[in-house]
Amino acid sequence: EDMYGMDETNCPRGKLGKDRVAGGAGKRTQHQQGGANRETVTALVTICADGSTLRPTVIFKGQNLWSEWTENNGWTDSEIAIEWIKTQFDPQTREKAQSRRRVLLMDGHSSHFTEPVIQFVLTYDIIVMGYPPHCTHALQGLDVVCFAKMKTELKDAVAEFEGLHGNPVAKGDFTGVFGAAFVKAFTEDSVLAAFRATGIHPYDPSVIKPEKLKPAEALSVKSSFALTQTSPVKA
Repeated sequence: EDMYGMDETNCPRGKLGKDRVAGGAGKRTQHQQGGANRETVTALVTICADGSTLRPTVIFKGQNLWSEWTENNGWTDSEIAIEWIKTQFDPQTREKAQSRRRVLLMDGHSSHFTEPVIQFVLTYDIIVMGYPPHCTHALQGLDVVCFAKMKTELKDAVAEFEGLHGNPVAKGDFTGVFGAAFVKAFTEDSVLAAFRATGIHPYDPSVIKPEKLKPAEALSVKSSFALTQTSPVKA
């Protein structure tokens, strides 16, 4: 109950994919509102090994945002990381932990391991562990199980909103639409499945087969330099 996994994902604010458009017979031009918005919104999602979730954090792009959406503009990834762990992760997990040590798993991006982050987690007894490079596709439960379901639910929620209101999803509407999709996607069963599928909890390293962790050939030293390199030749 004190082990957590966090990851971020980009979510489209409008409909994506192909839609059929119906219209009256004999009309050469048909119209459909919505679907033109290709702006993406970043969501920070955190799940717990007991099957629960934390409140997601939604980050909008741009500097012209209302104060209800953000308190600062132009933040770097490093600033977002420390702000998230201080104002979101710690307050939502501290009381539940009851002075027990908390474990937070996330990708090994350098912005997650800055000096302010390290100082904070040491002070509040939080162990932050980064996944090895190029292994999140196998070890990150949110990627393996949850995000695909969430994006399917979000696509349906966006389509339902646009069909009901006849307008694209605006920034002020997105959190409500996202929240409805989030609740449907992140059930206790799906969260438990995410930890189980990656062998993190219950701990089972046998679920990760060696071939899942092999580097792609295009990125390996051997494939990049398949032939023995000759010594430089002076022209």
